Amino acid sequence: MHILQVVSSTRRRGAEVFAAQLGSELTRRGHEVSTVSLERRSDPQGLPFDELTVPGRNPRAVWALARRARRCDVLVAHGGSTLLPVAAASKLAGRQFVYRNIGDPSFWGRARGANLRVGVPLRSAAGVVALYPDAAKYMRKRYGVSPKRLTVAANAVDVDRFPAATPELRRSVRTELGLPPSQLVLGYLGNLSEEKRPGWALDAVESLTDATLVMAGDGPLRDELDQRARSLGSPGGTPTCRLLGPVSDPQRFLAAIDVLVLPSATEGIPGVLVEAALVGIPTVATDVGGVRDALTTMSAGVCVPEDDFDGFVAAVRAVTANPERFRPDRAAAIEHHAIEAVADRWERVLLRVAG
Repeated sequence: MHILQVVSSTRRRGAEVFAAQLGSELTRRGHEVSTVSLERRSDPQGLPFDELTVPGRNPRAVWALARRARRCDVLVAHGGSTLLPVAAASKLAGRQFVYRNIGDPSFWGRARGANLRVGVPLRSAAGVVALYPDAAKYMRKRYGVSPKRLTVAANAVDVDRFPAATPELRRSVRTELGLPPSQLVLGYLGNLSEEKRPGWALDAVESLTDATLVMAGDGPLRDELDQRARSLGSPGGTPTCRLLGPVSDPQRFLAAIDVLVLPSATEGIPGVLVEAALVGIPTVATDVGGVRDALTTMSAGVCVPEDDFDGFVAAVRAVTANPERFRPDRAAAIEHHAIEAVADRWERVLLRVAG
């Protein structure tokens, strides 16, 4: 097959990273895969995707996308911002497309006009891939997507990029970051945006008094979080919070921390959850989307109710007090989330849609 993947940007976010990994695995299997970004953005640390000649929000972008679509057998739209342009381009090009839902559809389905903006193009997809069973169930009931077109395929990562952390690596990265070997370190890795609630991570480290927080990522809240971080005290000479910006090697970042905190108001199955489990780092997360199912499958940490901040802090304390009890099951993470296993399902879907 010749497969055209469409992503929102070249930034190293969950949907884009997965598209890169899926493209590499399908190419390894003999398919021809190209990936195009709707945004035109200069990012030296970004992914090496093609970009449209016009920005993705420009109506002419649909025509540019349709011209590329005519040269492929099937299109894949990764995430909500790609759904409408890919649906329109596939119609113009006379090609079928598969939509990958990357988050919790019940969260975004509450927005005004969701049935028109999401439901109409979604029902035109020849295949819809959901991250977890409840997401598929919601799209079937809310938007009337045919069960025959729905497939569940979990998020996946390149297992080889996330070996289990060693004590030597932990010491090395902590030395680079200026963190004492015995310091309790919480980690946040993700987009710095409202729905991810990174402010909860700052609130949690303030409540713990004996912990340090390192945050990796970028987003609209970065300046606000940086100001807050600078205002916090520095017990024992170690900063209470440090913002690192985007990181090119998340495995090294994860190896340096004791607990990953994931306080989001909405998620699908975040890749960082799987990455942390592979590295051997437990997670404390809010019970949104498919997070609880993933944590349970990998025995990878603790899930608390979505708006229970006190419970969130208590869970962090419990995990750090007895880390061995919450050590993730790496074998289970590989079984359910290795890109090779997940790509099997994707390949079957794409072959069926491409005919």
